[in-house]
Amino acid sequence: MTAFFAETPPRETGYLPVSDGHTLYWERCGNPDGLPLVFLHGGPGSGLSAKFRRMFDPDRYDLILFDQRGAGRSTPHLSLDANTTAHLVADIEALRQHFGFARWMVFGPSWGSTLALVYAQAHPQAVSALIVEAVFTARRDELDWWHGADGAPRFFPDAFRTFIAPVPAPNRATPQAIANWYLDAMQDEIATGLPDLAGFEDPATPLDALRRSAVYRWTEYEDRLSYLDNPPEAVRAGLIPRGRNFLAAHSLIEAHYFANACFLADGEIYAKADRLRDIPMAILHSRYDMVCPARSAFDLAEACPHADFRLVPVNGHGMTEATQLELNRLMDGVSGRIR
Repeated sequence: MTAFFAETPPRETGYLPVSDGHTLYWERCGNPDGLPLVFLHGGPGSGLSAKFRRMFDPDRYDLILFDQRGAGRSTPHLSLDANTTAHLVADIEALRQHFGFARWMVFGPSWGSTLALVYAQAHPQAVSALIVEAVFTARRDELDWWHGADGAPRFFPDAFRTFIAPVPAPNRATPQAIANWYLDAMQDEIATGLPDLAGFEDPATPLDALRRSAVYRWTEYEDRLSYLDNPPEAVRAGLIPRGRNFLAAHSLIEAHYFANACFLADGEIYAKADRLRDIPMAILHSRYDMVCPARSAFDLAEACPHADFRLVPVNGHGMTEATQLELNRLMDGVSGRIR
């Protein structure tokens, strides 16, 4: 028996125009009389997946999901213009007002946890409960972890060797320099129509041919880090159903945010932690998360001692049965504390 809930199709879908020419695609699922809950996807840039709807009890929650700026079915696709953390926070608030919720529960995994925390700090009166998973708080050391010599490359030297191979030596000086190089390379690649991904859906296309694409290399590296064991061919098989549009948005928008330190001051979330003290809160993390190391979750739990903190002992970054089982327990607990 799975810890995930049965597949539930959206009962409504639509588009919400927001600022600067952006329009957000949204879905509404579950019980119209249930507790309002918004899901903030990771990435940045990963967009929605049907699996996200299976994470929440459809009888208990009135669930809102949406594609963030530039991602998924939101338009304009791949746009980096007016695409910052502050813009995304404003979009979340625009959605709350659009649906007429006085308050709602906010859940975010990975980058979604960053966004959930920043949104809750900006609009605490609008948040009935806050749940974050695979915690990422965009401190400089967290940003440097992925590509820095003392970070994930120590644990995944083979994956990092593949990732870094096309980057010229002068552009390897710092993790931010690496992100800047990849961002420029991906913009050039997208402008020419992703030529190196022409055979992406064909299993006969050599992996080395796909790796000529900076877009492919960026997401491949993250997926290698996301599970306890996820070899290159398994990564490729998992990416094919998600398609080239997913790859382009995830890689480009994530590099854009990384190159700009996620548009947050270093340690900003912890400096404003007191703004969360009156919000029922839960933190879920996995011990062996190599994308978002566990220290940030421990630091957040220390900064927010009122939060219910659960650590999954054997799991990586990706959502699995182990994380879902704990999430179900956390959701039950935190929803029971809503006043």
